[in-house]
Amino acid sequence: MTRRLNRARSGDDGWMTDARQWIGALGGRLKVQAGLLQSLLDAAEADDQWEWLELSCSVANGRGDELSDLDVGLGHRGDVPPPTEEVTRMVRDFGDVVEVSVQPWDRFTRWWVQYANGGQLDLVVMPAANRPGRAPNSVALLDRSGVLVETFTPKAWAALPEEPRYWLLDGWEALSNVAKYVRRGAVFEGIEQLHRARTAAFQLWAVGEHVAYPSFGLTSLLDDQHARLPEGIEATYPVAQQPQLLDAALATATILRHAGHHAQPELDTPLADYVITRLRALTN
Repeated sequence: MTRRLNRARSGDDGWMTDARQWIGALGGRLKVQAGLLQSLLDAAEADDQWEWLELSCSVANGRGDELSDLDVGLGHRGDVPPPTEEVTRMVRDFGDVVEVSVQPWDRFTRWWVQYANGGQLDLVVMPAANRPGRAPNSVALLDRSGVLVETFTPKAWAALPEEPRYWLLDGWEALSNVAKYVRRGAVFEGIEQLHRARTAAFQLWAVGEHVAYPSFGLTSLLDDQHARLPEGIEATYPVAQQPQLLDAALATATILRHAGHHAQPELDTPLADYVITRLRALTN
């Protein structure tokens, strides 16, 4: 076992102390998360098929609390992944399991595990060579070959040039659907479409706020301590009644247009005026 194997790296601060010391320093509030990470690290170190173990998101960057799940990547040697049943047995060994969900994720496989003590594990297994480095703000708890020494920029770190317009049009399409469902008296379907429009507004707003991973919308905005939320967002959450749904839809329309300009000053569409006119007509 090399010295690098036992070390953790976080952000751009250089090599930290032993990975187990880093896990232990998570504190009493995160004792459940620390216990799961310790079990996962033990299992990965004991099996040579695992090249690296990377922790990301809130616990990795110091924002975790007792309710945080663990977002983890495990890199295996070679191109052929270990049998699904083998990984499932491994995660079941970490504690009393309520349920395990195994699903395709991108080109890989994702395990989501709920433990009886409240712990949650979100694990993606992939070929070790698939990663060109360590994602920003993540922690490398195991790195046999030094794959995670350098950082790289994930594809979703920033919006692609075409994505803001996609999100804008998706938001206005959803609000157009709200108008349709209101005319049908289908309030619950309208609320679902309103949520879709609000999601698009958050994605656009995240671009304008220059936060990481803008496609995650509200989550990315809340994860950035310097980011603002759109003013008046509270008015976009309706109760399940038609007048309130229409009011919330019009409030969302205002924010969606503003969010588009916040992302790109010239970003707009004639669909906006068309949809707003339809929604206003329904309030009379």
